Amino acid sequence: MERVTLKDARDYFERVVNPNYQEFIATPGSFRTAFNMALSLFNMRDWVFVLNKADAERVCCETFATKRSLWDHVQRKIPEARSIRDVANASKHVVLDEHHSTSMTHIANTSIASFGYGEGTYGVGRFAGATVVMAQDGEEVSMDKCAAAVFEFWERLLAKFPVA
Repeated sequence: MERVTLKDARDYFERVVNPNYQEFIATPGSFRTAFNMALSLFNMRDWVFVLNKADAERVCCETFATKRSLWDHVQRKIPEARSIRDVANASKHVVLDEHHSTSMTHIANTSIASFGYGEGTYGVGRFAGATVVMAQDGEEVSMDKCAAAVFEFWERLLAKFPVA
């Protein structure tokens, strides 16, 4: 019998985050793929903090006392990370308490919008079909854009970690 384990943040990224992200961008928007993707992107902070904290501190030139301080760093670098955090937490808790990062307060702030050919916004999200959007500050924010920014942040960070 072969046994596979996740030994560090890179393993989690390659075996969990990347497949969830690739499925999310390759298929029409769905709550399942959006929530799986948001949760795995947000949970990267736990994996990095617990298993690769020293690497993250060296690369980021910052000390992280808590998982929250690491995520605060991510949000400073990638403002779209706030949306990923809120969708991840809303998918678990339904209602967000006073600790939300955006104007999103409830999972009902997340919806699937269907665009016909030529109706989507050029350069943002999918050209046609269903995409996941979040209502924030009276506007709809594309989850595609937020997910890409956070995914690329983690990908760039991990590329600077030593290979085990």
